[in-house]
Formats: sequence, C-alpha cells, structure tokens
Amino acid sequence: MWMIRGLSCHLFGTIQYLTKHLGKSTQGFNVTSKTVDNDQGKRYHQGIFEFGVVSPIFVTLATASIINLVAFLTSIAQIFKGDQSLDGLFIQMFIAGFVVINCLPIYEGMVMRSDKGRMPTKVTIFSTFLASILYMPFAFLLRNV
Repeated sequence: MWMIRGLSCHLFGTIQYLTKHLGKSTQGFNVTSKTVDNDQGKRYHQGIFEFGVVSPIFVTLATASIINLVAFLTSIAQIFKGDQSLDGLFIQMFIAGFVVINCLPIYEGMVMRSDKGRMPTKVTIFSTFLASILYMPFAFLLRNV
C-alpha cells in the first residue's frame, strides 16, 4: 500500500501544485472510476484490487513494478552466472524482492486476471515500453561499472 500511496497521491499532488504555481490551468480529472457494479462489489469484498479503467496512476505503478521485477531477476541471473556474489547484492536483492512481493497484486492485474477488473492491456503495454525506455540507458551506462 505504501508504494501505491507514494506513486499516486504524492506524485499527482506535486504535479498539481507545480502547475498551479507556474500559472498553468489545472484540469480536474477522475483518477479512477467511482461506479460500482455487482462484479466490482464482489471483488471489493474479496479484497481484490480493481484495475479496470485506464488511469495515469496505474501507469506509474505498473512501470515501477516492472522495473523492480527486472532488477530482481537480473540480480538473480548475475548470481547464477557468477558475475556477482550474493554478499555484494544481498541488500539490493532484499529491497527489490520486498517491492516485488508487495507488487504481486499489480502483476496479477497485468498478467493473470481475465475479469473486467484486470489492468487494461493499453496500460500494461505502455508501462512495459516506458520501463524499457527507462531501463535500457541505465543498463548500458552501468554495464561497464
């Protein structure tokens, strides 16, 4: 929940504050849909996240979760290849693994769910594209370090 709060309300609050103080007009927008049908109500009572609408919040959440998953899997691959030792990557793997575990509902919404509450394919594809754009330059720059 801390990741959702940190990447949604703080980010969008900062953007709204900056645009207001720069003299730009801020458009009011609904971050998520507020209507509830029977399926949404059932998922709510089961404690399942609702990702069924296209929202800028979901783009940031999915992008951050994809980047953390790639970082975690890359560190595991480096250990198995012998490029790095577990001693050198333990703290980094622990933090990335903690975030990956907390992002399991997001991964479930992107890949495993088939109901109307799943993350829209458009958001998943855009987040994957954005994560790869953010990841590739740093992987290239840090490869020789």
